[in-house]
Amino acid sequence: MKYKNDFYNTLKNSTSIKPIIKKITPKKLIEITRNYSNKDTSVSVFFENTQARFDFKSKESQGFMPVYYWDSKLNFGDLVGPYLVSKITAKPILNIKNLKSPGVMAVGSIIQMLDRKDMVIWGSGLMHKPTTEQAKNLRMYNPKVLSVRGSKTAECLLKIGIEISNQDAYGDPALILPLFYKPLISETKEIGICPHYKHKADFSKNNVYKKGLKIIDVQNDMESVVDLIASSKVCISTSLHGLIIAQAYNIPWVWLEIYDDNLYGNDFKFRDFFSTIDQTQVSHVRVKSKDIDNIDYHDIAKKASLPKKRYSEELILECLNNYLNNSNASN
Repeated sequence: MKYKNDFYNTLKNSTSIKPIIKKITPKKLIEITRNYSNKDTSVSVFFENTQARFDFKSKESQGFMPVYYWDSKLNFGDLVGPYLVSKITAKPILNIKNLKSPGVMAVGSIIQMLDRKDMVIWGSGLMHKPTTEQAKNLRMYNPKVLSVRGSKTAECLLKIGIEISNQDAYGDPALILPLFYKPLISETKEIGICPHYKHKADFSKNNVYKKGLKIIDVQNDMESVVDLIASSKVCISTSLHGLIIAQAYNIPWVWLEIYDDNLYGNDFKFRDFFSTIDQTQVSHVRVKSKDIDNIDYHDIAKKASLPKKRYSEELILECLNNYLNNSNASN
């Protein structure tokens, strides 16, 4: 149908080839494409007593909360931002990543992806130190930064001249998830192994499925993943948000770093998060990928800790609420 629409636009706008195309094109096809292009291209969503509408032709929306979040690969950590914003605003979320519309960046290592003006950042972070081109774009687009994930992101932004509204509110918003979601806790407490999706295949071997161990698939729906982490007696994770959710729900954790198969950005985002807790209390175990099947996870679990927090859940939430209240007052 896309090609019919493109065809009709060509037919409508071109003066030189229009007579020729009209002559060789069946009238029925012209009629179909004309009717299709004039159809209502909007969709409506009803969500928690709110009616929302999006028009695919004009790209205009009503009733949605516009949020920029990463959705190219299923990963529960990328859904925490839209989940929280939806809970806080009681509105359905419209992902604006591909729409070039203004909105909120919430959670995730996505600040370096900024590609438009009038964006608001709440608790997101950088994946790594910004390149020269990324720094140039950040200065040009000049987002309103309510808060960031941690001090490493803050240092990079301040260095290139980006202001941060509240430098006392550092912390990943996933840390306030317990205010909005009460997990379903299983009766059996096991050691939870939470690999990043990049490492998932490495943890599918038989030895990892020993009694007392459970593999947590971060590509399941967000609430299910949180349920499993919160039901663990210890969380051993190569995923950043595996650690953050464990911290949020007071589950002792261990950062398992597979140093010969590191995540993109290496340890930047981990160190960024660690700046909001007592870093001296972080339990960190480094292994090679070939050793994953032979690790004594029960032994590693004994090293788990729950670092003292230096973040404030109240301040993290207050940043967004103040922005939303001020925005509503000015509208």
